[in-house]
Amino acid sequence: MRKYVALALVVAVIFAAVAIGFAGCDRARVDFVKTDGENLLDGSGKPFGLTGTNLGGWLVQESWLSPTDIGREYGQIDMLIELANRFGKEDAEKLIAAYEDNWVTEKDFEFVKSLGMNCVRLPFTYMNIYDAVQYDETAGEYKRTPFEDLALRDDAFDRIDWAVEMCKKYGLYIILDLHGAVGSQNGNDHSGDISVPSGGQLWRDDEIGEICRQKTKDLWVEVAARYKDERCVAFFDLLNEPGIKDANGTQTTDKVVWDYFDELYKAIRSVDKNHAVCMESCWEAANLPDPAQYGWENVIYQYHHYNWASEGSMSNSMFYNLKLATLAIADRGVPTFVGEFNVWGDDARFGEGSQTDEQAWKGVIELYCGMGWNFTTWNFKHAATNSSWGLLNLKEDHRQANFLTDEYEQIKQAWEEGNSANYRENEWLTACIKPYLSQFNATHADVSDREFDILL
Repeated sequence: MRKYVALALVVAVIFAAVAIGFAGCDRARVDFVKTDGENLLDGSGKPFGLTGTNLGGWLVQESWLSPTDIGREYGQIDMLIELANRFGKEDAEKLIAAYEDNWVTEKDFEFVKSLGMNCVRLPFTYMNIYDAVQYDETAGEYKRTPFEDLALRDDAFDRIDWAVEMCKKYGLYIILDLHGAVGSQNGNDHSGDISVPSGGQLWRDDEIGEICRQKTKDLWVEVAARYKDERCVAFFDLLNEPGIKDANGTQTTDKVVWDYFDELYKAIRSVDKNHAVCMESCWEAANLPDPAQYGWENVIYQYHHYNWASEGSMSNSMFYNLKLATLAIADRGVPTFVGEFNVWGDDARFGEGSQTDEQAWKGVIELYCGMGWNFTTWNFKHAATNSSWGLLNLKEDHRQANFLTDEYEQIKQAWEEGNSANYRENEWLTACIKPYLSQFNATHADVSDREFDILL
């Protein structure tokens, strides 16, 4: 009898170890997130929806969002170079660490979970993975590392590793979003590199473009290989807002971008055949191909919704009806993910009494959940006292750090004050979101006879 008891204990220990090994973010999840037509399936094969927020401003700063006076004329790479030349590279990196230690903390993951959300989208850039700044002996100053010389940082994955562990602890999925490719995929400040604002250097038809594309591909192979066994990684988001810009600065995701998506997809599949892969559009469903054209499987298509409250903008009803129509016409047959969005009521367009921000937000979240569109708000936090750009807002105004003129300790203090202990829940906004999360239409049941307020 003792032998049987001992054997039973051994078996129990083995099963417990296996269960822990497959736990991922949640004890109930035993496999990777997969796609099934327009549905997402969780680790148990059950349809579910991803609802969450972005950890924007953490690994790539934006001056309007973060407590940093970068300005549109600077990108993250410019700031890194300036800090290295002012204080030395070692102390510059200590400043960046002070910022990153505080802009996102464990409490932020706990907060996201408390809202009833289940995922975060994590924007990162090549500057987090590669050593992007080096000392130029000839010039006697720090400069951008030539693209061909980019090499992995010693701490390349420390921040992402920690975020993955936090997601495991709080039962969240994480989306790894390459917000800034080598050379930039759009030339915008949120890519961290505005040296070529007409569209970045990734799409150049020359040797520099080839190097940028190869280094970005190498980066994705490194990321995919590192996280290939992580069940809480929902999917890999290849490029944020990629697009070729025309003479007017209008971005379009066209066949040049599609072909590069295919290169990245195949590179990832060479080391990871399990995780879903996400392709982003600028800006409509028609700007992404039928996945069968490239033989893509287990893919998600992403869109960003910003119906700006500016002169000449359309009503929310027209905007979201158009989004529905373009998706239906394209009929790509894959899950829809709205990776970024903000919402403004029609009061801001047509005058008071048209539609408040609260009404618009409730209507949009009702629509997303009702249609089964996965989403992450932009953003989890905004360094402002009353803003729909953040689920968290400042309790009171704090000064931004000016990396060009502030002394070391002034920058450090301003960045340490970015800790969410100095922020409060944006309750009017979270109250617009929370009631609809439990109504997410994960199976994409027919809702053709349902009236959504935002569409009326």
